[in-house]
Amino acid sequence: MTTVTPDIFRRAMSHFATGVAVVTARGADGDRGATISALSSVSLDPLTLLVCLHNKSATCSAIEETGRFGLSILNSTQQDLAFHFAGKAEGKSFEEKCEWHEDGLFFVRDALVQIGLEVVETLRGGTHEIFLARPVSVTMHTEESTLPLLYFKGAFDLAA
Repeated sequence: MTTVTPDIFRRAMSHFATGVAVVTARGADGDRGATISALSSVSLDPLTLLVCLHNKSATCSAIEETGRFGLSILNSTQQDLAFHFAGKAEGKSFEEKCEWHEDGLFFVRDALVQIGLEVVETLRGGTHEIFLARPVSVTMHTEESTLPLLYFKGAFDLAA
């Protein structure tokens, strides 16, 4: 048995394959977006989704300001967008990569699924904010042959 350290824990959790998504929000400082893999459906009654973001990120601040955000689940051809939104706030462009819906939320263009969300509750989990949110809109761009983008062992991978 191995003693659990942050590095060991990170390496162990990297063996849990997960989908890749981008969270987007508009705050006082403008449009923000972040690549995430920490999300989960929590409940169907009431409809609830869980999303985790680093509490120092500009995207987290934008969500805290407005209480609303977009979630785009990426497809296997959108690895470049996952990298684009994974970096720091400076230098991220949105105009060519996103589309805006009539409710003011915006999403990654051509994502598998786009979910508009309203925050119901915010919890603190160490360095991260845990947003429990209610879906208010869903748009699906799925075709039978479309695969999700996956994250496994510290790298993006195509779904098998």
